[in-house]
Amino acid sequence: MLVTALSTPLAFVGGWWILSGPLLWLLLIAGIVLLVRSRSGQPPLTGGGRETGIEVLERRFAEGELTVEQYHERRSILEEPR
Repeated sequence: MLVTALSTPLAFVGGWWILSGPLLWLLLIAGIVLLVRSRSGQPPLTGGGRETGIEVLERRFAEGELTVEQYHERRSILEEPR
């Protein structure tokens, strides 16, 4: 009875090692994916490639959708402190 009571906590504490193998592989694969993405020129983690307001404005100006006056007006609005 005494031997069983003493061995139970040790068995429980050692049980977390079962999860360490898959967790190690998961971290290793995630690290490789992040490394490959950073080497390919892509940001490692992004919000899905959404453009900022300034980027949209610059793209629309470059495509000729906006005049110089519209560009400067909208750019000043986007750069105002909030």
